[in-house]
Amino acid sequence: MSSSAPPGDDRMFEFQPEMTAADAGVAAPFTVLSVDDDPAFQHSLRLALSDFRFDDSPLQLLTASSAAEAEELLARTPDVSAILLDVVMETDDAGLRLVRSVREQLGNAEVRIVLVTGQPGMAPMRQTLQQLDISDYWLKTDLYRERLQGIVTGTLRTWREIRALGRTKRGLQQIVHAGRQLAGVHDLGEFSGHMLHELAQLLQVPADGMVCVRAEHRDAPLSSARVVSAAGRFTALCMQPLEAIGDPAIRQALLDALQRQTSLEGADGQVLFFDGGELAPQAAVYLATDRVLDDEERELLRVFALHANAGLINVDLAARLDHVAYCDPLLDIPNGNALERELERVLAAPSARGCSLLAVDLGQYTHGSLALGAEQGDLLLQRMAGRLRQLYPPPCMVARLHEGTFAVLGPSAQLAADPVAALEQGEDDHALPFLGVDAARVDLDRYSGQARGVVAVALLLLRRARNRGELAEYVTEGEAENRARFLESRALYRAVREHRIHIALQAQVSLEDGRIVGAEVLARWTEDGQPVPPARFIPIAEASGLIVPLGRLVTEQACQALQALAQAGFADIPVSVNVSPLQLRRREFVEELVQLLAQYGIEPRRLELEITEGVVMSDYQAGRNVLRRLRALGFPLAVDDFGMGYSSLRYVHSLPVTRLKLDRHFIASIDQGAVDGTVSEMIIALGRCLGLDVVAEGVETTAQATWLRQQGCPCAQGFLYARPEPLEDFLQRLRAQAGAA
Repeated sequence: MSSSAPPGDDRMFEFQPEMTAADAGVAAPFTVLSVDDDPAFQHSLRLALSDFRFDDSPLQLLTASSAAEAEELLARTPDVSAILLDVVMETDDAGLRLVRSVREQLGNAEVRIVLVTGQPGMAPMRQTLQQLDISDYWLKTDLYRERLQGIVTGTLRTWREIRALGRTKRGLQQIVHAGRQLAGVHDLGEFSGHMLHELAQLLQVPADGMVCVRAEHRDAPLSSARVVSAAGRFTALCMQPLEAIGDPAIRQALLDALQRQTSLEGADGQVLFFDGGELAPQAAVYLATDRVLDDEERELLRVFALHANAGLINVDLAARLDHVAYCDPLLDIPNGNALERELERVLAAPSARGCSLLAVDLGQYTHGSLALGAEQGDLLLQRMAGRLRQLYPPPCMVARLHEGTFAVLGPSAQLAADPVAALEQGEDDHALPFLGVDAARVDLDRYSGQARGVVAVALLLLRRARNRGELAEYVTEGEAENRARFLESRALYRAVREHRIHIALQAQVSLEDGRIVGAEVLARWTEDGQPVPPARFIPIAEASGLIVPLGRLVTEQACQALQALAQAGFADIPVSVNVSPLQLRRREFVEELVQLLAQYGIEPRRLELEITEGVVMSDYQAGRNVLRRLRALGFPLAVDDFGMGYSSLRYVHSLPVTRLKLDRHFIASIDQGAVDGTVSEMIIALGRCLGLDVVAEGVETTAQATWLRQQGCPCAQGFLYARPEPLEDFLQRLRAQAGAA
């Protein structure tokens, strides 16, 4: 663009004849074909046109004596400008059939045709002019020298205008095609290469040129310009500085175009200047044309430049957006989006990819940032990024996922060694502080899934490896297990939604007289005719959040069981249900529980809620407040699996619980004289001192029951007394007990 162009001027550039033009030589001749089977007429025609010139260009006259010969000659010589055609030759309509052949078979719509005839009436003039694409119709007797030259002059002028319109139309079509080709390209080098190709196609010359871009910004020095794309004899200059161009004339022309902000034209080549506006760097394109362009070509270049300049701006904008989307702003390295994009490319390859993903977590990043400030956190990240780049140079990709978590994608051979020690100590212990790290590695040849999935797997391995000081490896068996758990979670969701989860009741008996004094409600799930163990589906429900609707369903069935027990005359038999941490943390839990009991007419004292020590200890104050509300409403509270968790006397004493459940782990070794027997004795004594009831779980032998009775344990449950059973069987057991009494 000329620096003198006013703002808003739609001219993309002005041609400046700065390059010295070589002598263009004699202008190319126009070609006229005479088709006539009369040698005398052909001779007269050649004499009449021997000194003819059109716009200072000579005339080349070709001759044919038949329509067939003319058709063959036209197929070999497509640049014929005009045809002087005899109507009657080998046949009466040979000339007219040749006209149709030229237009329809050869597809030549530009050549101008003048019909001549020595036999008036053989082809009516008006009808022929209307039906066929011909320029004129003359009798041979009317063609004296001056008239013939006038007819040829008018015909050539018409041909030139039609040819110019046709070339402009084809050029505009080419520009539209080029715009479509360039629209989807967002890489500067690729865009420039396409632009060179399309520019060469437009001017119908070989792709022999280069694209130079002024680096970084419009005010950057000319020395920063570099060749971003090159073709033909300039291919080796790609990505080289502008000064590397060996031809001084071409190098100077590019420099002049960038410095003066204008396009230049010469006899051997064109330099197009692209301003780029305020958004993109300036660019200059050199294309070898080996000729001077005409006015139509210059106009086409102007239109092409409009599209190309907009494309360059879009490419630069896309590059900036790409940098924002795929680059970490603090460390100037790829981010998680860039890693995922590269992983998609790697995973799309066939097997034997030979790549691995290494995940690294900087353990003290959060602690350091909170204790010493954000600047210390940034310093830790920068040092870790430096160590990773040093340990894993290209072709490895080092990316930051989030906060203090990094990832490295590269050849498995480079990522084979355990990096923990090297990353923690570094090469210069005096210059860099100790960096505690956790690391996990996923071999992509063993992984089958999506890019986002492999990152999730790596992060999961990192969490499992936390503070272990060793590399966690991905194993396909673990993936199969996770897949099975996922499928089970889906099946469990359907089972809960369709109310296919049922309860069983396990009797709790008095060790003093063996009478049933209560029951624990246990969830039971059968899928495809096979029972799924609670130890399998309860953890899945807790991990997926299904434990909340599952717990609600089990509690409602427990209320139904209590209602049935009361109707059967056993209103004094309470039942207990387990309450998960997720249930207890919900603000609506207490209100929903009260409403459920009211719906079935159940008093809170008949429904005991079992919690684990960890439920309360994870958030002691909030958990204690909820338990106090429940106890105030009349719900009995039991601590399940007591002795397996925190077991803090201070915490237990401050909680409003009514019963301790002695874990089956301690009961199993009582009759073996193990230390666990002493622990059981201590827990029973603790309950007695605190005024809490104690129930022993998992009692399976008479020796265990005898020992518990001797220690003063009041209650027990286990296979020795009853297995978990449906409500009807439990009712039958109660009826049998009542009958025996």
